[in-house]
Amino acid sequence: MTQTQAQPLTVSAGRRRLRLINPRSPLSTLVMPEVIQRMTFHRRGLFMPLNLAICAAVVPSGWDVEIIDENLSDSPHRADAAGVDAVGIGAMTTQARRGYSIADEYRHLGVPVIMGGIHPSAIPEEALEHATIVCRGDAEGTLPRALNDLAAGRPSRIYDWQECPDAPIATPRKDLLNPADYLIFNPIQTTRGCPHGCTFCTTPAIFGRRFRQRAIPDIVNEIRQAKELFKSRTFIFSDDDVAGNHAWAMELFEALKPLKIRWASQCDILISRNDRLLAAMRDSGCAGVILGLESPRAGTLREAGKRYVDAGQYVQLIKKIQSYRISIWGSFILGFDSDDWRDCMNAVRFAQRADLCMICCPILTPYPGTAVFEQYRSQGRLLTTDWDKYNGATVVFEPKKMTVNQLRHVQMAAINEFYSPASTFSRLKIFPLKKNAWLANLAIQRGLRYYYSKKNRPLPRFADFMAPDRDRRISKSLGLVQPCR
Repeated sequence: MTQTQAQPLTVSAGRRRLRLINPRSPLSTLVMPEVIQRMTFHRRGLFMPLNLAICAAVVPSGWDVEIIDENLSDSPHRADAAGVDAVGIGAMTTQARRGYSIADEYRHLGVPVIMGGIHPSAIPEEALEHATIVCRGDAEGTLPRALNDLAAGRPSRIYDWQECPDAPIATPRKDLLNPADYLIFNPIQTTRGCPHGCTFCTTPAIFGRRFRQRAIPDIVNEIRQAKELFKSRTFIFSDDDVAGNHAWAMELFEALKPLKIRWASQCDILISRNDRLLAAMRDSGCAGVILGLESPRAGTLREAGKRYVDAGQYVQLIKKIQSYRISIWGSFILGFDSDDWRDCMNAVRFAQRADLCMICCPILTPYPGTAVFEQYRSQGRLLTTDWDKYNGATVVFEPKKMTVNQLRHVQMAAINEFYSPASTFSRLKIFPLKKNAWLANLAIQRGLRYYYSKKNRPLPRFADFMAPDRDRRISKSLGLVQPCR
């Protein structure tokens, strides 16, 4: 779109209006079989758009704000300039194309558009082809300045969080959203950033390795309000590494103890080396943690840039965390250059032996801004820059030791075999009863079987790779050929 000279915004009834939009995303919408929809009480969204709730909290005085979440609607959002002075759009990579389309529609109507989030922060030049302004990084240090300058008719093209790196992490405005719409309505952000530098991760790509903590009284107050207003007792701390700073984390967990809550979050495996920290986590209500394990192979961890861990110690460190009655959800990334299908299978076997409650196993995705993206682009191995496909379930690069279809099959075989009835029983056992983990495992298992039976396709298995007709088996499971009737 062509750029036009920004003019001071017209003030309606003495106040301006900002519309914040969360574009449709496969990562935010609960598109599931009916059996799982019933178990989630027919919620339409997975996570509430915490990013936009934080944006709403930091708009300058004189602005009214609303949030529109396209993931809650059966039909696409249609741009409407009536009663709106500016539009803000947040976008992960898989939301980028839809976000750009919405931005173009509003720009066509003469409404200035501000874009932010991971993807515009990584590729601001691309985002500026559709937006009036790009805010890179934290909203707290960028959005207030952008709106003030826009109102005065002198906006810059890019506002970077590093110009105000000490802006405190804000308390989100949840009053603008309906808790009945979301499976997880009260995510709490306690930190930002990560002290590590993994090659595949967007966090160090955008923020470097700067690690920031939110004011503990603000965290405690937000939890107390959620307990009072929404009757919440269980919380997700939506951090990359909630215990990245052990000393600060100890202070946080001590402050949480009187609240009598249950919580889960993501952190690194280095918590296993601090018994006082593990005890404080347990005593503050930690039910479980997501560990970014990526792989139990040393070579794969080196490729991923995880130089702070030793794969040979994984079992010992995991057992240490579990000894404090903290459940573990392991994250394994499939498709690194050093991995073939057997290595991916062995990662699942490792997860089963380690008695992990759950796993997620996305396909390696070279997100813009990361070292992996630059490597694959320079090698000519990117198959597409259709950002819709950068979702962790689509192969968007040329793998080294597998074909594209083999890597797709590996991911589904990993999910099928880990969540099989025999695997679930072996890992979770009967005593002590892990009710929530059992329910989640059974839901995934039933949903997977429902999906494949509905599609009339065989369930994927690692054994398919060892069959004489493996290519045909894989093609059948992927739906590339119709099974014999």
